[in-house]
Amino acid sequence: MKKIVVTGGAGFIGSHVTKLLCDLGHEVIVIDDLRFGYEKFVDKRATLLQFSLSEKRKLENALQGVSVVMHLAASSIIATSYRDPQGYFENNLMNGLLVLEAMRKQNVKKIIFSSTSSVYGEPKKVPIKESDPTNPLNAYAASKLAFEQALHAYYYAYGIESVTLRYYNAYGPHDEQLPRTRAIPMWIEAVLKNKTIPWYWQGQQIRDYVYVKDIAQAHLDVLALHGLCVFNIGSGNGVRMKDVLKMLEKVVGKKLKTKDLGERKGDPMKSYADISNIKTIVGWQPKVSLEDGLRETYNYYRRNQDEF
Repeated sequence: MKKIVVTGGAGFIGSHVTKLLCDLGHEVIVIDDLRFGYEKFVDKRATLLQFSLSEKRKLENALQGVSVVMHLAASSIIATSYRDPQGYFENNLMNGLLVLEAMRKQNVKKIIFSSTSSVYGEPKKVPIKESDPTNPLNAYAASKLAFEQALHAYYYAYGIESVTLRYYNAYGPHDEQLPRTRAIPMWIEAVLKNKTIPWYWQGQQIRDYVYVKDIAQAHLDVLALHGLCVFNIGSGNGVRMKDVLKMLEKVVGKKLKTKDLGERKGDPMKSYADISNIKTIVGWQPKVSLEDGLRETYNYYRRNQDEF
C-alpha cells in the first residue's frame, strides 16, 4: 500500500478519488483549502490538511514519505477565468509548480494530474485523439496546458514521472461548486426548483459525458504506469445536449421546459474523446451509462435538496 497525497481531495472529483484509494487500503492525505471543496465529502479514513498550496513549508512537510501525488486542486469554472485570468494562472500553474518543487525536494517521483479536454479548443475533427493539436481558448484551458508542459520539463530534468488525465464532461454526486455552471447540476437544480432549464446553441452542441466514479477509477488504473503519459478520459461517444435533456426527462418522468441562451463564448460546438489509448494500455473504460448516471445523480440531489 502507498502513502498518497490528493490535492483538492475535498472537491467534486477528488472526493471520489480519495474514497477509492481508502477502499484499497492506501494511506491518503488530502490537501484542500476548502475554497472549492467541502470537508463533509472527505472520506473519514483520510487525513485532511486544510491549507493553500501556496504555503510552501506546509506543502513540503505534507509530502514527506509520499509515493504519489494526485493533483486535482484547481480553479475550474471557465466563465470565471474570463474575469480573472491572472488568478487562474496563479492557482493552476504557479501553485502547481510549487507542488512539483515540493515533490522534487521530498524525492516524490510520481504525479497524476487532473487536466481537461478544453486544452484542445475547437477541434478540427472528432473523436479527439491525445496527439491532436491543442488550442486553448481561455485562461482555464491555457493554465492547464501550461502545467502539462511543466510536467514534461520536470520529467526530463528531474525524473518525476507523470500521468495526465484530460477529463471530458464530468458529472455526478458532490458537484457543489458555485457558481453552478455545468449543465447537468444546473439542469437538475432547475428541475427540483420547478424552473425553466437554461441551455445554449438550442441544445445542438455535442458533448462527451463521463460519470465521476468512472473518472475516479481511472486514477487508480494508471497508478502503476511509468514515464510520461497523457490520456483522454471520456465516454468515447458524443451526445447532443438535446438528447441529454430527453434522458433527464425520462429519469424525472416529465417534460421539461427550456430557455435558449444563445452562443457561449469559448465553448466548442462539438467535442468528444477517442479513448482507445487508455483502453489499450490499462484496460480502463467507463462502466456507467449516461442514463444510469443521470438517474443516480438526480436521486442524489433529490435526497440532498438543501445543497441547493
